[in-house]
Amino acid sequence: SSSSEGVHGWPNYGPVPLTRCPDCSRLQPLVRLRTKKTENGNYGREFVKCESKAQPGKIIKKCNFFMWLNEYIESLRLNGTMK
Repeated sequence: SSSSEGVHGWPNYGPVPLTRCPDCSRLQPLVRLRTKKTENGNYGREFVKCESKAQPGKIIKKCNFFMWLNEYIESLRLNGTMK
């Protein structure tokens, strides 16, 4: 693995390219965050999500795209975006 252990044993990944959301028309890239909740044993685990929110008078709806960072990295590798 190309990562080192971080908080509570979750891997710390280095730089990862952030793509646009695959589920909505938002132009900004996904955001990379780390869980702060202790339930479910995921404290400190990194994830990506879309921050698209409904906007009055516009067609854009709130987007619920979420993916654990390790799964996101694997999807980038599969589609050739990342080695």
